[in-house]
Amino acid sequence: MRRSLMLTLASLLLVPAFVGCGGDEIPTTAPASAKEPADILYHLQYLAVRKDYKHAALMAPITPDVVYPSAMHFHRQAKELGLTLTPEELKGLGIEHLAAKLDELPGGPSDDYPVKDARLAFNAGLYRLTKGLTAKSWGKMRHMGITDNVAGRQYGSQSIVKDMTIGFDGKKIMTVSCLKKPDGTFGISYLRYEVSLKGLKQD
Repeated sequence: MRRSLMLTLASLLLVPAFVGCGGDEIPTTAPASAKEPADILYHLQYLAVRKDYKHAALMAPITPDVVYPSAMHFHRQAKELGLTLTPEELKGLGIEHLAAKLDELPGGPSDDYPVKDARLAFNAGLYRLTKGLTAKSWGKMRHMGITDNVAGRQYGSQSIVKDMTIGFDGKKIMTVSCLKKPDGTFGISYLRYEVSLKGLKQD
């Protein structure tokens, strides 16, 4: 009896921190820094479903030459997709002061748009794009291939950028460009949807 109880307790300790979301697994605790491009998927799932806004910073690139254009792209794509942020989300993301100009952000710095704001805009844009999928869909998302992104060398001849395609039910949903940061972990430099959200069947 005692041995049986110990085995049961041991097995519980080995269960990862996931909870069911309509039968799908979503992380309940923040994933550690991404050591491989594939790890980024779990970060996106966690950010989208758990709404841990501060976690977006862990996926942000370091240098301004990446942050500015990426933030601009994220919000412009989100606008085209009809994805918006609520007043509560704007406050949680710390970008209430940028709310009026998110859809028209420049791709570089200006006197009224310093890098600290660009970083906040990047984080907010990344989260905003994740809103295009339901929690159920995020739970079904899987890796569908990783390839080298040669164009990523624009960030430097030694830059390493990998394009990761993710999707569900055999359909490619989005491509995520993963940039290796100076500390050896990966962040996101680019993200784009490969499908129209209006025609996407989600549960």
